[in-house]
Amino acid sequence: MSVSHDNYWLKPLEERHAWDILGWQYPFPYDFYNPSFDDHQEHYVKQFLNPELKFHAVLDISGTMIGFCSFGSDGQVPGGDYSDEALDIGVGMRPELTGQGKGAAFFGAILGYALGTLNPEFLRLTVAKFNLRALKLYENFGFEVKDEFSEQPSAVPYRILVRAAAGPV
Repeated sequence: MSVSHDNYWLKPLEERHAWDILGWQYPFPYDFYNPSFDDHQEHYVKQFLNPELKFHAVLDISGTMIGFCSFGSDGQVPGGDYSDEALDIGVGMRPELTGQGKGAAFFGAILGYALGTLNPEFLRLTVAKFNLRALKLYENFGFEVKDEFSEQPSAVPYRILVRAAAGPV
């Protein structure tokens, strides 16, 4: 099933999308998000294709993948408090498209899909604290910081943001 929103549409991630994502390289300081190049790439592809993790490709009107998202536990980071009921969303945009003002339409498509298809009561994002661009974007969509923690053993600080499903997309 695919759903369209503002010139972007989502469809379940395919194997070709997973291999594409594994080749992405973000510049500093976002290189934190670069996939690791080790002997476990097949494992990552299987994870992307695991239906329980609900990974989706975000495509533009020409069918080119501009990013991906997940709905569920893959959006959680070890060390965070996820005891409250909410739909976790993981997000990744193609590196060469970041910082070009496309984030609102991109995330709007993801949020629209989540609200229109998955019907959550609350939505939750976990974002590295240094990623000010993403934090600002999500706050513009009505997400509020609920918690802050450090992932162990890396000690990377994260923020957990939450919003009710009712509200603007």
